[in-house]
Amino acid sequence: MPKYQPLFSLHRQKRALLLLEWCTAFRPAGSIWVLLLALRGFSLVEIGAAEGLFHVVSLCCELPSGLLADVMGRKRTLVASFAMFLISALLMAGSSGFGGACLSLAVSAVGYNLQSGTREAITYESMLQAGREEEYLKFSSLQNGVYRFSNGGAMLLAGATALLGWRTAYLLDAGIALMGLAAALSLTEPVCEGREKGSAALSSLPEALRETVRGAWTLLRSDGVAVGIMLANALVGACATLTWFFLQQRVEAAVTVPALLGPALFVLGLDGGLAGLLTGRLDRLSYGRAASLVGAGTAVCALLARGTSLPALLCSGLAAGLLGDALNLVSDKRLNDCFPSAQRATLVSVSSMAFSLFMIPLSPLFGWFFT
Repeated sequence: MPKYQPLFSLHRQKRALLLLEWCTAFRPAGSIWVLLLALRGFSLVEIGAAEGLFHVVSLCCELPSGLLADVMGRKRTLVASFAMFLISALLMAGSSGFGGACLSLAVSAVGYNLQSGTREAITYESMLQAGREEEYLKFSSLQNGVYRFSNGGAMLLAGATALLGWRTAYLLDAGIALMGLAAALSLTEPVCEGREKGSAALSSLPEALRETVRGAWTLLRSDGVAVGIMLANALVGACATLTWFFLQQRVEAAVTVPALLGPALFVLGLDGGLAGLLTGRLDRLSYGRAASLVGAGTAVCALLARGTSLPALLCSGLAAGLLGDALNLVSDKRLNDCFPSAQRATLVSVSSMAFSLFMIPLSPLFGWFFT
């Protein structure tokens, strides 16, 4: 009897992974958490402090979460991720003060960290186990599209979510997180070369962690191409993200009818969902040429985003998001091709950390540029 049935098991795994994308992105309360905190009476200073706390926790937990996924298993890490999302939503729904809101956001940041790198690793390993790794770029583009369209749908419902009230909205988020938890439990842990099936024994956990760190560090020191892809993708991605972020304020000012703000933001959210249309063409180019073209296109988008015309703003925002996501998908595919299985999630987390490190100095620069 065969150890697994590639077509059947991969099809089931894909369905579960796509459901995880929906459950991660379609969060009516999470998509407008700033607005909900403002409606509760928190000041912009307090909301900014809460956002800062989220990113501090995220930066501190990024690498440990990747190590955890590589050592303890990707399925268990995703289960833990949705457990964090569930706890975060319940904490926010039950909170009455600023401290409770901050605790909820910190737990949410850990949930996102546990997904970062883990989702990519389990997806690639599933394709590899079924002998279909050449389909990874196509499927990861589909995952990205599901995430972006789902997040856009949640933002489109912003008005209805606000009318529900913040407690009810976060209870709805908790229900979606519970659905994601069930989907994560239905996943199959792929066989990973260099790691025992299932979790490592607790007695060997310290040695497993040391081995994972050594393997990841060895690749980073010896593979300059992989490091170059990480840095180029992080720089271009940070510029595209910041262009999209600061553009939202200009779109809000350009919209003359308040009821059209939600649809306008939804249109902006379609960018990543369309990235799959560009990934195949970019992947046929050398990486240096692809990154240069995307970087130049992003710079043009940033210049156009300083205008006041709503059609130009929407076009530049769509293009910036599309370019950034397309390069990220191509980078992810090329990096996974050279990452060893046992350190895959850890190295993807390192790539995510590079993005965060670029975001820190570039954020005030882009704020000045768009002023």
